[in-house]
Amino acid sequence: MPHNPVITAVTDIDASLEEVWRVLTDFAGYAQWHPALRFVDVPTEILPGTLLRAQVTLGTDNDGAYDFTVVHYAAPQRLAWAGGIPDVLTGVHSFVLEPRDGQTRFTESEEFTGTAAVETVEPARAQMEEGYASYGEALKKHLESGH
Repeated sequence: MPHNPVITAVTDIDASLEEVWRVLTDFAGYAQWHPALRFVDVPTEILPGTLLRAQVTLGTDNDGAYDFTVVHYAAPQRLAWAGGIPDVLTGVHSFVLEPRDGQTRFTESEEFTGTAAVETVEPARAQMEEGYASYGEALKKHLESGH
């Protein structure tokens, strides 16, 4: 049985857990720091089951509107959402925040499942890993610059 591909990036941010969580969960504010993700029609309350609508702009064929469902929300440590085409290609995208030496360790990862997961993710792995690392760096820069 093939494995489920996982893409992970870890970034240490010189900000408190609460500060990182505040920016991470301010979905309307993603346009201020995230290079590829804009949320639209942001709900006022985020709970498991909440639908998030986003516009993804990567400069690839994958650009477009996406819906994600929040599957885990545990302030201020963990957020996860899921989306995709059931049984073909779905991803559970998670964010874990851990205090570490006066900073916050921000781990962003996504596990892909479905019949097309391996053939879709593996050829793009290096590019995806670079993208996820850039998102963590963008969050770090935003927080450490005093925003």
